[in-house]
Amino acid sequence: MFKIIILIVFLIILYAAFKNEKKGVRYTILAYFGLLSVIFMSGIANIAFKYHLYNGPVLEGGFESLSEWVGVFSYFYIIPFFLIMAYKIFRLTQKRFHRNWLIIIMFIVLMAVLAGICFLAFFLFTLIFYGFAP
Repeated sequence: MFKIIILIVFLIILYAAFKNEKKGVRYTILAYFGLLSVIFMSGIANIAFKYHLYNGPVLEGGFESLSEWVGVFSYFYIIPFFLIMAYKIFRLTQKRFHRNWLIIIMFIVLMAVLAGICFLAFFLFTLIFYGFAP
């Protein structure tokens, strides 16, 4: 249940971040991440059922299968999120600053911060959806 709540909060944050964008852009982003979330969670449920991850003795290969599933989907979530937020940061810096050199410096600084956040996001994503399993 916690995993589903995390994904719903993520979709709400995306919707709020792109509230002022065109409807087509906003709905495309939400459709991508919404469909991705449904596929991701159904895959986790299927793996958990097939390998008895939450009840009973875990069959051999269960944790490896879940680890691979979470690892692949971490890229499907984090890389597009990084690109979308880079676009949003670029638009924000253009609106806030008027000198070209200041826009470039702020964009580089904010991209470095975003890259660090995305690097940590891989670990958090794995921790939330895979956990401390062996």
